[in-house]
Amino acid sequence: MKPGEDFAGSFYSSLRSIVTLTDNLRDAGLQKYIRLPRIVTLGIQSSGKSSVLESIVGLNFLPRSEGICTRCPLELRLVHTENETKPWAEFDGVQEKFTDFGKVKDMILTMTEKKAGRNKGIVDDPIVLTIHSSTCPDLTLIDLPGITRIPLAGSDHPPDIERITKEMCFRYISDPRTIILCLCPANTDLSTSESLLMAKKVDKAGIRTIGVITKIDIMDRGTNAKKILLGEEIPLRLGYVGVKNRSQEDINNNVKVENALNEEKQFFASHPVYSTISQGYLGTEVLTQKLTHVMFNHIKGFLPEIMRETMHRIKECDDKLKELGPSTPEEPRQKVQLLWNMVTDFCEIFKNTIRGKYDRKLSSRITKDLAGGATIKGYFNSLLSEFSGINYKVTESYTNEDIQHAMASHEGDSIPGFPSVDVFIFLLQPQLEKLREPVLDCLMNVHSYLEQLAHKLIERIFFRFPSLSTEISDLASHVLLKEREECREIVEKMIDSEETYVFTNDLDYLTSRTDIVPKSDGKPKSSENLFVDEIRNRIDSYFRLVIRTVRDSVPKAIGTFLVRSVMDKMQMELYERINMTESIIAKVSEPAHISAERSMLKNQLETLRKAEKIMKHDPELANQADSFAEEIRKQDDELKAAAEERKKREEEKKKKDEEKAKKEEEKVRKDELDSQEKAKRTAEVVKQEEVSKQPELVPSKTDSGKSSSSSLFGDFRRPTKKTDQSLF
Repeated sequence: MKPGEDFAGSFYSSLRSIVTLTDNLRDAGLQKYIRLPRIVTLGIQSSGKSSVLESIVGLNFLPRSEGICTRCPLELRLVHTENETKPWAEFDGVQEKFTDFGKVKDMILTMTEKKAGRNKGIVDDPIVLTIHSSTCPDLTLIDLPGITRIPLAGSDHPPDIERITKEMCFRYISDPRTIILCLCPANTDLSTSESLLMAKKVDKAGIRTIGVITKIDIMDRGTNAKKILLGEEIPLRLGYVGVKNRSQEDINNNVKVENALNEEKQFFASHPVYSTISQGYLGTEVLTQKLTHVMFNHIKGFLPEIMRETMHRIKECDDKLKELGPSTPEEPRQKVQLLWNMVTDFCEIFKNTIRGKYDRKLSSRITKDLAGGATIKGYFNSLLSEFSGINYKVTESYTNEDIQHAMASHEGDSIPGFPSVDVFIFLLQPQLEKLREPVLDCLMNVHSYLEQLAHKLIERIFFRFPSLSTEISDLASHVLLKEREECREIVEKMIDSEETYVFTNDLDYLTSRTDIVPKSDGKPKSSENLFVDEIRNRIDSYFRLVIRTVRDSVPKAIGTFLVRSVMDKMQMELYERINMTESIIAKVSEPAHISAERSMLKNQLETLRKAEKIMKHDPELANQADSFAEEIRKQDDELKAAAEERKKREEEKKKKDEEKAKKEEEKVRKDELDSQEKAKRTAEVVKQEEVSKQPELVPSKTDSGKSSSSSLFGDFRRPTKKTDQSLF
């Protein structure tokens, strides 16, 4: 190409800087973590990809052979130079600078054989080649292996070579930041083009696909590619460009690319059909200009997004490194200090989680999915709930015959008609024994949750030291077990006291259920049935009192002697047991995968920060970086605010549920009191009616001048009145 025809140098000066910026980001290693804009060639085997690339570069540098030429991706970084210095090339990882492009061919073959083997194997391991020349534009292209349908005889090709090559191509072209240079030979049916079909699958809108019609000079006589080039057959938004490649004879004769480009111009200018088409559809020069314009706009459009993504990744790496913490110290004293710090963190977070205290520093990464004390409160609220309903009557399990049998069994050899308090205790005690299992279940549930919470926190805080995490979990479990057993003794004694000592100071019970005369509901009943009903009512009433007492006292006991006791003693117990176990300190050492993860994150963070620095050299991106940083901070604040709002809503809901449950319980209690009051008034009316119908009995006199009677609960004394007529 003559200097006067140096089209690449005529593009805007900002093109080189923006392409160089992208290449610098690649050099910094950013493509390992963030996708960067690029151009890839896509075509079937022997579709002319290598010839098109050489025409774009203006140099003969790619190896040729029968069968598959490109056996691994070749990343071409083209750097346009203003002066007429001799072109030169360099390979990534190779110190030598090449000015002889015959040696560049040999190096490509050598590196290909090193990566893919000598026997036509295909691998996805790119060779990076940078070419500096006045004949090439500022572009970065990736030459992919051609789509191969049938394995070559005597090669290392697997039977599914077509699937392998297609999957490799799909991995590159499916990236939305990749421009697809789709090569289709003109002497084949475009509607059956494999490369165009693949491009259509990943780029349905056609906004990043450029069609290149190759071998346009060897079409059958009487045919031409005019309709294809004008997009009348299969349209593409970025259109098509027709090119004339060097023939195999030209390649064998080492015809210069510059001469081949001149021949291409003459071919299109003298062709009876193509000479009538706008020159914007034909020639390598048009293709290069189109690629340059498209790539420039593509990179410019994606750079702000890349900047934003880079800053997000930097924050993610920072957060992960903070979670991993510093590397493990070597000195024993420093190890002890690190261990104490982690134990202190665990104990504080353990207590704060149970109390529901918000820890801004640690809640997002350690306790974000742990419910804390709300779960314990749920166990307390549900304790004995099946016995506390307003319509629940514990004596429903007893028939009248069961109660009558109990009365007869406990009369002994005394005169009939004087029911003993033992009847009441005999019938009540089996029902009270039913409370023991649910109460102990509640204790076990709370203990199990505390143990689960402790293990999760330990796992997250000590995750760098798996063996140490197991040891600390065992120690915490021992502390919890010890406190659970002590609490169990207290709770069991509380149930024992309810079973073995029947007593109440409840005013309602003393008022409505301690009368000597059994109450009637107004219907005629025998005295025996009156006694049965009275005993039934008294057991039900007393059992409700016990349920109310146990539902209040047991949660207080578990909360005090298990939950609060563990919170108060955990840290000191762990310190003492760690001091007694010298081998624990030796376990403060990171496994290899934690150290490797920290090293990987540090390398990734270094790469990302380097890329961020490169992008901030661009004034426009530097201004955007500040806005991106503010945007990221704003998003973090919004996420934290949303988490706090969610926690607040949960607490409000919990509070409303508790208030609702409390109101329902108060309603139940009020209804019960109203029912008892109504029954009391009815019983008094019935009592007065029955007493008025019975003959007056003369009670025996005691030394104090007062009458003495026996009730279901022992002796009951009060001043003698005429109305005291007892059925006993």
